[in-house]
Amino acid sequence: RTPDVQPTGSVKVLLIKFNDYQCPSCKQAWVLYKDIIAKYEAAYPGVFKYENKDFPLETECGAGGPHNAACEAAVAVRLAKEKNLDKQLEATLFERQSMAMTRDDVKAALREVTNISDSEFDSRYSQVLEAVKADVQLGQKVGVSGTPTFFLNGIKLGGFRPVAFDAVIAYELKKAGATS
Repeated sequence: RTPDVQPTGSVKVLLIKFNDYQCPSCKQAWVLYKDIIAKYEAAYPGVFKYENKDFPLETECGAGGPHNAACEAAVAVRLAKEKNLDKQLEATLFERQSMAMTRDDVKAALREVTNISDSEFDSRYSQVLEAVKADVQLGQKVGVSGTPTFFLNGIKLGGFRPVAFDAVIAYELKKAGATS
């Protein structure tokens, strides 16, 4: 168990995904698991919590890697979150995902989903990037070496089929006394 990725306060079950919006496996995990995560968020508000942590495989963010617009995508989703539109932007970025994604592609998606201008993105980029880099540093501290990497109550998970992923979350909720 890793203390930096364990639940605190009223949260009894904490699921964390270290994510890269340009990573094909992250997109696949999003497609397979988003409905399962939404089910538990709706059924156990305040008890079950899902957190997306950024781990862009791009040198600019500190993790290195081949993705040339992953840091930009992480910053854009954080800006969208300020308007409660992060899930919509995440969907747009994953639906349009490509290795050829550019900073301009990310800004266009952000504009479409949130009406945040290119100039606002550019002016806030370096400040918001610091928070992305903090996620990368946390990921490195807890042993993340690639994306996606999931932690459930501080335990690093391997790749699961959706039915097993669902069962593991249900088990943790039951163990925490959140289910009957």
